[in-house]
Amino acid sequence: MVTTCLKNINPPHAFVRIYGKKTNNGGLSLYLNYTLNKKRVQRCMRLYVEPDTDKRGKVNKLIRIENLKVLHRASERRNELEKNILERNSDVNNDFPRVKLIDYLDDFIEESKLSRKSDSYARVLECLSFHLKQFLGKKVEKIALEDVTPEFCRDFIHYFKEAKTNKNKKLSPTSSEHYFSFFKVMLDNAVRDDLLWSNPILKLKKYELIKSVYNPQEALSNSELKQLKASRDPDSIVQTAFLFSCYTGLRVSDIRLLSWENISFSPEKVEMNIIMKKTDKALRLKLCKEAINYLPDPIKQTGLVFDLPGRTLISKQLYKWVKDAKIKKKVVFHTARHTFGTMLSEKGVGIEVIQKLMGHTSINTTSIYIDVSDKAKDAAINLL
Repeated sequence: MVTTCLKNINPPHAFVRIYGKKTNNGGLSLYLNYTLNKKRVQRCMRLYVEPDTDKRGKVNKLIRIENLKVLHRASERRNELEKNILERNSDVNNDFPRVKLIDYLDDFIEESKLSRKSDSYARVLECLSFHLKQFLGKKVEKIALEDVTPEFCRDFIHYFKEAKTNKNKKLSPTSSEHYFSFFKVMLDNAVRDDLLWSNPILKLKKYELIKSVYNPQEALSNSELKQLKASRDPDSIVQTAFLFSCYTGLRVSDIRLLSWENISFSPEKVEMNIIMKKTDKALRLKLCKEAINYLPDPIKQTGLVFDLPGRTLISKQLYKWVKDAKIKKKVVFHTARHTFGTMLSEKGVGIEVIQKLMGHTSINTTSIYIDVSDKAKDAAINLL
């Protein structure tokens, strides 16, 4: 909890005022706020006040001192900005520095890191920043938010048609559409911050926007799952965790955080209780015999269940394993979650139950994870 007071940081008749937005860890991100020509302006200062009091009300003096230093720097910047604005008076429209597009995106990235538990949102924004810099080149430091017009957006869309990743590979239409959608979200945020009158992307025709190609991830069939099990290396923690996910449906982010404290053993059943990282929702799941078989060394029952390596190493190990098993499908760790949903569906489990077992809030999301096999289609036709 933050008890460092912001109440007295603004003078009584201040034109530019400091205020704080709550961050994910209970602290504050400091902003400057003022109204210019009937238009409200908010600017992120990239200064942060950290929680200085615990739940019992005990104050951490070292953090309190650092917070006071941060507030002092914020106050100095507030005073300097207010002085510059008031000195310009009527010339303020011509001389006042504009909000640069890339600076606003940087602020948006920092805010997302502080306000969201998962870093995946910020990673996509960082990819967007990379492509925006590639698109603008040397002009990146000159383009302001107000320069983002419908024509600018059309040119940005055209850039994505030939865009390449930072590894010099062709960017897929799906990734292009994904990044541009985040660009739209950022501009929506700028509108809410009163830095733009409206989002220029809304003025584009539907046919002008980037169209993604839907490539649904395929689940593994029973025979393919047997092939993987047959070529499994018992000492590989990645392979063991993947098969565990096939029988629990856990995301890789949840498997990383899974500890023995989340698993309870009793004569009747083995049960898992977790808080899913992506949704912050609780999930309780009874483990089937197959899942229990892939629990590594349950005798320890301390610390993490699966000590997984980084994403790149996971991908490399999965690729080699799938290749050795002579499976031609593209398999990523998330394929295990699709396999879990599909296996339940093929066993006749209703989609509402599958939704609960996978921890989805929407049944529409669950439907994406369920592949209907050709055998199931033929069986359905035979019922006619």
